[in-house]
Amino acid sequence: MRFLTLIALAGAVCAQDLTPRELFFSAPGSPVKVTRKAEAKPVTKQIDAVKASPAKPPTAPDRPNAQPGGATVIPALAVAPAPLGLRYSILLSRDNAAYKEVETESVFRSGDRLKIEVESNEGAYLYVVSRGSSGNWSVIFPTKEVDNGNNFIAPFRPYTVPNSGRFYFDDQAGEEKLFIVLSRKPESSFEDIIYTITTPTPQAKPQKEMQLAQTLRPIDDRFVGNVRNSMLARDLVFEKVDDSKPIAERKETAAYIINKNPAPDAKLIVDLSLKHK
Repeated sequence: MRFLTLIALAGAVCAQDLTPRELFFSAPGSPVKVTRKAEAKPVTKQIDAVKASPAKPPTAPDRPNAQPGGATVIPALAVAPAPLGLRYSILLSRDNAAYKEVETESVFRSGDRLKIEVESNEGAYLYVVSRGSSGNWSVIFPTKEVDNGNNFIAPFRPYTVPNSGRFYFDDQAGEEKLFIVLSRKPESSFEDIIYTITTPTPQAKPQKEMQLAQTLRPIDDRFVGNVRNSMLARDLVFEKVDDSKPIAERKETAAYIINKNPAPDAKLIVDLSLKHK
């Protein structure tokens, strides 16, 4: 009597079983060990095969992965690559104290100083534009102070925005809006505004040089709205992490957004409002 051997994939976990934070840290090179909800254990199960009929046994080509002794090994499915993910948090300095993470929906007051910290789980292209109380939009990342204006960011490396400054709230109540884009490939809408592309020779690799976006092509509500609408995706999932949701690996107050689309041109967007009174 022959046996059919089924080999289950050890440690395989479906993406739908993971939270956005766990999906973020499931990418290769993550500094945090993901504690998964349910981890499968190696399983070897033997099932009696149907008794052989008088017909001639199948030849080797008819039985892929045939093993000595009559067993057949069914190979385990490969694990899908980790989805594109972004972690972001608001850093607050009040009364000249050190910056610390606070709730993303906090309401701030006069004199507060803020920064935004962003982190990707894979190498990707980052764009951040801000809209102040005046209604004008401006590019705050990339910036020449960070890697000479290169907007390709390394995985699991926190980037502070703005890099050399901070958001400062005066006595006038209002709202600062941030529009954040993370993309596996350069986003043409922003590339056209932020960079000029020069090619010294036909054989040379095109070089990107930063330009003054506001003077060449103003960024307004219509432009940002068009970009936002073109990037809306059903694959985006969101999670907030704070003191009410303790994490064993590290204490944090942050938000995670994931795009589960494995496509090489996958991207995600974040609309963030900083309100002050």
